[in-house]
Amino acid sequence: MTRFSTLAVAALLLTASLPMTACGQTQGAAPAAATASTDSLLPRADRGRMKGADSAQVTIIEISDFQCPYCREFATTTYPRIDSAYVQTGKARVIYINLPLSMHREAYAAAEAAMCASAQGKFWQMHDRLFATQREWSNQPDASQRFERIAQELRLDMAAYRDCTANDRPSSIIVSDAMQAAEAGIRGTPAFILNARSGQRALSGAVPFEQFQAEMEALLSGQPAPAQQQPQTPQGQTPRQP
Repeated sequence: MTRFSTLAVAALLLTASLPMTACGQTQGAAPAAATASTDSLLPRADRGRMKGADSAQVTIIEISDFQCPYCREFATTTYPRIDSAYVQTGKARVIYINLPLSMHREAYAAAEAAMCASAQGKFWQMHDRLFATQREWSNQPDASQRFERIAQELRLDMAAYRDCTANDRPSSIIVSDAMQAAEAGIRGTPAFILNARSGQRALSGAVPFEQFQAEMEALLSGQPAPAQQQPQTPQGQTPRQP
């Protein structure tokens, strides 16, 4: 089991809690109305990818890629049980960190679709649909049309959604996510950092619920974390490419 430094975890937590300005946009370059709109969108998009009570004992930082098959496996099998057992009961909150891998052609566009949905309060609905339909869109030459259909099915404000995706509004969040994940030593997706006052634990790959449950219960009961080990890319995880 890999452990991450406190600074690495803090960086990832900050990635998902600080307002950001749009990537490549200077404060004085855009009209005031456009800047205000972007500044409003980014905090909303950021907040939307957090799920669970702020008072939860454990924060689960999920580092994931919407086109990663192992991420899909986790999202469609293990995550619903975690949500039911820990998030809905107030024991844990989840923060989703984007790490679109370069080998996955549509991963960045999928992350943008999710964050634009997040700005309208529907990140997790888009999250679930993207993973559920991953096999349908991952081999398409242009998956953005499929993402737009999902947005319509979720009854998003389509004018706002199209403006968000066409102008890469959430790019600064996604790029910052990826940079912080790299600095934290994340070697592939999916990866998870479980952070609590009692300690910190990390999991990698599409781990089964029983393994995740064991780590959660250890944190909730205050058990000390095991000794640090050298990071490895386990089975069930897509590695990052340099």
